[in-house]
Amino acid sequence: MRTVWAMVCGTIRDQVDFSLIMDYLLQCRERGVIQGIVVSTWTHEFDELEDLQMALALNNVAVVQSAPNDALVGDMRSNSVNYWRQAKQMQAALDRIPPEAIVIKTRTDRALPATKRLIAMLKDEDPLPLVADRAQTTGLTQLPQVLTHQIAIFKARTGRLLQFTDFAFMGYSQDIRKLLNFDISDFTFTRGLVANIQFFIYPFIREYPVMRDYYRVIDFYPLLKDLATYTTQGGQEFPKFFERVYAVYFGLLALHFRIGSLLDADKLGPVTLPIEFSALFHSGQGKHLVHDALGVTLNSQDVLMAFMAQAPTANAPTRQRWWQRSKADAAVPPAVQEAATKRVLTQISQLTPATCERISDDELADLETFAANQQFSPHPWLRIHQPQLAAQPATYTKSMRYALPGISDTERDALWQACAAGSSANGVLYRYWRDHNIAPENAAPYLMSSARTDNRFSILTMTRILRAGLAADTVTAEILRINDFFASFHVRHGQMNAEMAAYCLARYLYLVEHQQKIPATASDQVKVVFNHYLPGKFAAFAAAAADPAALTDLFDQAIAQRQGPKQATARQRVTEMALEATHDAKYWLQLEKQFNGRNANYESAYRYGISWQLI
Repeated sequence: MRTVWAMVCGTIRDQVDFSLIMDYLLQCRERGVIQGIVVSTWTHEFDELEDLQMALALNNVAVVQSAPNDALVGDMRSNSVNYWRQAKQMQAALDRIPPEAIVIKTRTDRALPATKRLIAMLKDEDPLPLVADRAQTTGLTQLPQVLTHQIAIFKARTGRLLQFTDFAFMGYSQDIRKLLNFDISDFTFTRGLVANIQFFIYPFIREYPVMRDYYRVIDFYPLLKDLATYTTQGGQEFPKFFERVYAVYFGLLALHFRIGSLLDADKLGPVTLPIEFSALFHSGQGKHLVHDALGVTLNSQDVLMAFMAQAPTANAPTRQRWWQRSKADAAVPPAVQEAATKRVLTQISQLTPATCERISDDELADLETFAANQQFSPHPWLRIHQPQLAAQPATYTKSMRYALPGISDTERDALWQACAAGSSANGVLYRYWRDHNIAPENAAPYLMSSARTDNRFSILTMTRILRAGLAADTVTAEILRINDFFASFHVRHGQMNAEMAAYCLARYLYLVEHQQKIPATASDQVKVVFNHYLPGKFAAFAAAAADPAALTDLFDQAIAQRQGPKQATARQRVTEMALEATHDAKYWLQLEKQFNGRNANYESAYRYGISWQLI
């Protein structure tokens, strides 16, 4: 026995609409048509609707309240924000619904008519057929099967491929879950895809890359009206890519979706043959095809299946025996006439995974031709113009060698050769800087690449150069980013040493000295530094950060408290912090005595900082 649950998602904007949908669903549950109802909304939604919440409780309706994700996505300039909001509520409801259930997804307002249509479908013995069965019935056995059962939807469209109404739809839980995707969709789609395209396209973009390329290459918005004009006026020619993408799209629809109608049967006229491909871009077929500002809506499954049934069959019909023949042969439907229709139907009859592949160079070139055709569309609808690249001249005219600053041409040539011959150019450049006295204003090309790979001495030196005002404006933001990234990484993993402590302090004090807001990460990092080496003193440091004399007093007291041979290492760490914070030469005199030649990178970073007055 099948189980059917309804999930009502959304903000309760209109109590009348909400009450209507809930009253209807409760009646359906009472009759046994559905077995459960879940309302999925935001926390605090019922703070001022206590009577409504009480009524839901008395009627044993489950309520799931999720924390709004506006703080996470609200400021993002993304076409996916609405999708993420809706998907979060759907996910919360699906987590509570039995996993084997048929799920009617509806909403708190404006969805009652569509919900009633979905409930009516449940009278069918098999309202959501298996996709594998549909493949056998339609002959589309080679197309990728993404869903297990069909999903029932309304208002499938041409132009806006895979845009259906998201007010209400119905499918098995395991298939509805495939509509949920929380990756950064704008990295996948850089186009203006509204939420009710994003819901339905996500499951298919990997198995049907031609659908992704449609939105990548085509700006469908101007074509919604222009194709209606073009085809109404007799236009019959279409780009090769259009013919292929629609052949795939119609096959995908026929397999994976049950297209319902929001119009009453008496308002739909008969579907008449032949149906030409061009007819699918303007109104016709007794309101089975209706054009509006959003393009053409398919108002029933009938018109789609009638169009596809015109495709030539893959196998010739078997010869009928005499007893199988009717006394009068059925009338043969009129054949399609347009060449584009014949090509689309032929492709439908031969659909395979290869048909679903990405756009080809020939198809792109053909799109260029149609983009110049003012009758097809007078608007710029082609997003990508990619002329075929020709073989390039072999002449190496100008050297790409980077002009490393601060050294002679001879030194530069030898260093470049060493970089080219080695396996790690950033290591070669760092060691060259370490062993040569490169001026701070020239140091960035030698140190930034190794700083990006977590060389703590490079990060420390570049932060000191920045704090001293000797870094170019072009690298300032990158120095701060690298410093913060690696400091946060090491703090998160419980790692801290002298160089990390020093570059955390240097960044913090740079921000103080430039009167910039101190990010929480900078404060957290320096707190960890003090917890390691000066426990309990971070507040005093933060209060004295803009007062060099107060900082000196703070560190002098700490050093004085760490005397004796057992305190040597602790005293050295505090001395390093004092030198980094105050740049007072007396700390260098104390620290230099600790150098023993065992750590060339450590000592060179400090000697370089002193020689160029960075610390």
